[in-house]
Amino acid sequence: MSEALAPRSKRTSPPTDWPFVEFSESIWVSGVGWHYQRINDPMASRFPANSISVDKPKLLLIHGTGASTHSWAPLVSHLCHQWDCLLVDLPGHGFSSTLSSGAPTLPAIAAALNALLAALAFQPQVIAGHSAGAAIAIQMALGSCECQSLVSINGAFLPFGSIAAPVFNRAAGWLAKARLFQQTTALHGYFKRPITKLLEETGSHPNEQMIRAYQALMRRPDHIRGTLQMMAAWDLRPLRAQLSQLRIPVELVVCANDKTVSPWQSQRLAELVVTARLTELTALGHLGHEESPEQFLPIFEHLIKRLKR
Repeated sequence: MSEALAPRSKRTSPPTDWPFVEFSESIWVSGVGWHYQRINDPMASRFPANSISVDKPKLLLIHGTGASTHSWAPLVSHLCHQWDCLLVDLPGHGFSSTLSSGAPTLPAIAAALNALLAALAFQPQVIAGHSAGAAIAIQMALGSCECQSLVSINGAFLPFGSIAAPVFNRAAGWLAKARLFQQTTALHGYFKRPITKLLEETGSHPNEQMIRAYQALMRRPDHIRGTLQMMAAWDLRPLRAQLSQLRIPVELVVCANDKTVSPWQSQRLAELVVTARLTELTALGHLGHEESPEQFLPIFEHLIKRLKR
């Protein structure tokens, strides 16, 4: 851990059995105590990730609301043979601290991530985002991040519905300040059944590794508070107005059994963005990349071939 990080951040280290914990690093950048993992050679896990010099295309992976780096572990275990992968816990999520000033709005999160990339000297050719992470990826691409392609997995471009959004935002803002609610909710993380049911309600079939990871997150009131703060600050109207400005290729992957984010959101985006390509995967839910990562590999194989042209 950076010496400058400890006195300024409440972030904690991941448990010893956390996916790819041997690659976990921390740094204080742009008002956030970040937890990140750079994985580009699974056989070199005994060395610090940043000391490994590889000539592979760089891939930034951004998880969705309420998740963390663990969400990408099943997929990255396949991708790191061909990609230099950077996994990051979003502000207030997992083992990263919240933003030190200001609300975690979409532009603020994108700006903080861009600052982190600059600090790590990591310029991704591709950014992949899941759910709300896909919106963050697009925000970054429309800003100063010069990536060459985007991958959206069950992208949440209208997470609460246009009519209900203000109500959900206000409710999330109130709950983000209610510590008793956060502490009571965290108690659910000590029991397997409620976490399993929560994951199944997304349309996915969780395995034991998924359940354990989400249990560990749910036991942390800080993670719950960070998730609610992000929901409270979420406003996609400015982003939606800019979608037609995207000029880089966008791979839109939707899982037909997603019960959290309707596939029509990506279908609508495919109509707005001329460079978008839509792929539908059947029998998978909102967390499809966690339950069956192999089905997503052709998307990244296609991107590898495109980058080599």
